[in-house]
Amino acid sequence: MQTRNESMRSVPPPFTLANICAQSPEQMCGFCKVIVPDRNTSSWDKNDPAVQWLDYERIDYYPDLPGLAASASAGCGLCRLFRETILENWGNPHVAGLEEHRPVRITDIHFVSKQFERGGKAVSLDAQQGRMIYALTVTVTLHDSEGPDEETHDISMILCFACFDTLDLNSSMQQHRRRLPSLSTLSDENIQLMKRWIQECQTNHRACYTLPDSWMPTRLLDVGSDDESGSMMPRLIETANTLMDSRMFIALSHMWGDMTVSPPLRSIRSNYETMKDGVAPSSLPRNFADAVSVCRCLGVRYIWIDSLCIIQDSPEDWAHEAKLMHKVYRNAVVTVVATSATSSHDGFLQRHIASVPAVRLSYSLGNSGCQSLIICPNEYAQGRTGPNPELDVGINCSRWNTRGWTMQERILSTRLIHFCKNLICFECRTCMVTEENVSMAWERDDAVAKLDLWPRSDHLSREPKTAGPSNLAPDIEALYRKWMATLEEYSFRQLTKQSDKLPAMQSIAAEMSLVVDDTYIPFAGMWLGNLKRELLWQSLPPLPIQRPESYGAPSWSWASAGSDVRWLGKKLDNGIEMPTIQYSFDVLDHGNQHPKCKVYNYLEVEGFTKSISRIVPTGSSLSSLSGWRSVEYYFQFSLQIVDSDEAHVKFGSARLDLKDYVPREGAQLLYLHITERYPSGLLLERSDTTEPIWFRIGIASIFTVGAGKEIGEILFTCGNYQKIILI
Repeated sequence: MQTRNESMRSVPPPFTLANICAQSPEQMCGFCKVIVPDRNTSSWDKNDPAVQWLDYERIDYYPDLPGLAASASAGCGLCRLFRETILENWGNPHVAGLEEHRPVRITDIHFVSKQFERGGKAVSLDAQQGRMIYALTVTVTLHDSEGPDEETHDISMILCFACFDTLDLNSSMQQHRRRLPSLSTLSDENIQLMKRWIQECQTNHRACYTLPDSWMPTRLLDVGSDDESGSMMPRLIETANTLMDSRMFIALSHMWGDMTVSPPLRSIRSNYETMKDGVAPSSLPRNFADAVSVCRCLGVRYIWIDSLCIIQDSPEDWAHEAKLMHKVYRNAVVTVVATSATSSHDGFLQRHIASVPAVRLSYSLGNSGCQSLIICPNEYAQGRTGPNPELDVGINCSRWNTRGWTMQERILSTRLIHFCKNLICFECRTCMVTEENVSMAWERDDAVAKLDLWPRSDHLSREPKTAGPSNLAPDIEALYRKWMATLEEYSFRQLTKQSDKLPAMQSIAAEMSLVVDDTYIPFAGMWLGNLKRELLWQSLPPLPIQRPESYGAPSWSWASAGSDVRWLGKKLDNGIEMPTIQYSFDVLDHGNQHPKCKVYNYLEVEGFTKSISRIVPTGSSLSSLSGWRSVEYYFQFSLQIVDSDEAHVKFGSARLDLKDYVPREGAQLLYLHITERYPSGLLLERSDTTEPIWFRIGIASIFTVGAGKEIGEILFTCGNYQKIILI
């Protein structure tokens, strides 16, 4: 038996984005007549000038919303759209289990606009009066109680509608002109728009500029020239042995999907020569076929697709090509992203504009004459607040953006075109914009806190402000911070092969090595010159029970965590009195195999240490929000030492890397001091060998507000300054 929502979805809406422009404007009821976009500055919120609040409030009743139904039957298109959208979005168990005839309050309706600026100041341009109106937001609350004295469990949701005002659609200025989404992804309008995006970026975006480079990938898929595209089969070419009519190529970023069910077409040793003869269109997965169509429409003859341009069953070829991926995405004229596809067989060009309900209204204000306003649900924004739902939901929260390999594909690309559901979006280091001409550029403000495209080395300053070995150029210092933020984001992502954890980051490291005068440690995924910070990573819950062996990373590397990682990096509280004598932490050596000991992927350091007698749980819980800023919240174990009276006293606090970890009976434990921050060092356990070899079991903090001076004195007067080997 169909539910109400399933029944509604099975009947096509009478007016949709596909046909709304051909329809006459619908009438509005008494409630909806106030929903008019008044561009007069005085009608917009003084505290938030992008918002215009409307005097709209009505009460209806769940589940049938008879008030909206009656108004819709009387001809109010907006009431019809509100009712359909509310019922569509409330098809969930929280609402379905409630008793009927519960009041529904519809209120807090407001328009959202983007103000135009010049030189940091708002400007008024033509009839648009300095703003583009792009959204209408509605708050709907289902009350679980009728009486004021009853306990309530109200359920609220925010509905967001896209708006297309004729004043914006007909703007004389192209950069401020609103666009309705095209019925076809590769419509003539969208093809010209994509070409304009690319050309504008190449010509005017200084932050996106790269020095001319004649480098080409080892292999490309030749899709044919414009006059051949109708008859020529795509074929794999070796660029060094092919006379090419252009050095421009496109790169494809996509999800492979479930390799055990239906893997994508791949180049392997047994079919390699056949692939060079030609690839039958019928054998191309939909993502690949769609990417070929995009290439031909954009007039670019060649495309790089990872599964085709790397011989997948050749470890030597794979290792060689994996090191060059940063050059692929840097030099591609654009990266085509199958953002909406979850496997190589989904495709990303299909659209369903004809199923998106819409309403067209008319209004007249002042000297603007009679205008019309098209409103439709924004599928990316339902239940969400804040700007740029297309970026948030369509791109950042897409399945594609959860994969490990796609991270470097995104942040290393010079520019990208995302093919989202019913929408294409352009992304580069200067701007983000949708085909509807909604700018998402303000999401780029904090490149460290948020995932952002990797800065081009051509524009970074390598010179410090002051002389001295400890002074880094501001851009280089920011790059180290960005590297750590990138690792944090990357640790959340998923990999089909866990052995790819370090290889999937090596291209970002290669791009960074163009700027920083530092040594990258490939078996650890860390920078030698930044180890004092990078060593102090912490595992986030849920903690693993044991380290995943398939990573092959040493215990001191973030890649060995088997969980999401973070860096606290908090400075010491002002109330802590630091000891006057401070000892350095130095890295002496690192490598795949120690020259004297039979250990691999080691790090030899020299620093101040203190033997730990035992680790005791503090009893604090991560589930408790009380005191979440305290050291005890992050460090749930107490480190104890034996004092001169043979008593166990607290020396510091620790956070273990593994869940329910218990050191071996009789094992030696050691605190290694690294920095005057918290966490301040590592908690180590001695390996079960005759050699002085240690492995990491957690991070530690010896500085707290209550005991900073006392603990500091214990360390710096009773500790040992020694060399140790970490594995």
